[in-house]
Amino acid sequence: MMGPFLLRQVIPPLTARTAGRKTVRAWDYKQKRPLVIAFLQADCTHCEKWLGQFAARALELVERDAVALLIYAEPPPRKTETMRSPLIAAADATGHSQRAFLGREAFGRAGLDRVGVFVTDRFGELYGQWIGSDADELPANAEILDTLSVIQMIC
Repeated sequence: MMGPFLLRQVIPPLTARTAGRKTVRAWDYKQKRPLVIAFLQADCTHCEKWLGQFAARALELVERDAVALLIYAEPPPRKTETMRSPLIAAADATGHSQRAFLGREAFGRAGLDRVGVFVTDRFGELYGQWIGSDADELPANAEILDTLSVIQMIC
């Protein structure tokens, strides 16, 4: 399902903290690198499988000069601690980023009810967005990488 933003709209602010307590902001990459921003559930088997497949193609992110911010509402799963750039796992425990990207109804009684992926150019303009209730609704890796290739051709 496509999300609430218009394509080419500038994304809202995003701030999260890595397991090493480093603050990560989407704007840290403004005018530098395209972004893939994935909002994932920490205790989700499908999210873990999706992330594993995505991480296996990290070199293709490097080829496209992109960075992936993997954002969780709680501390990221331990498996993400071994990931290196261009994959950065972090948590936004406040939920501000999740609500800004996934909608005000992003959280339910059990925690984060939605997942999503957003792809921006280096100026923070949106080129692709996918929002769903679970990881089965996240885009295939090829779709994300194709969107990044389009950005490379345009910029």
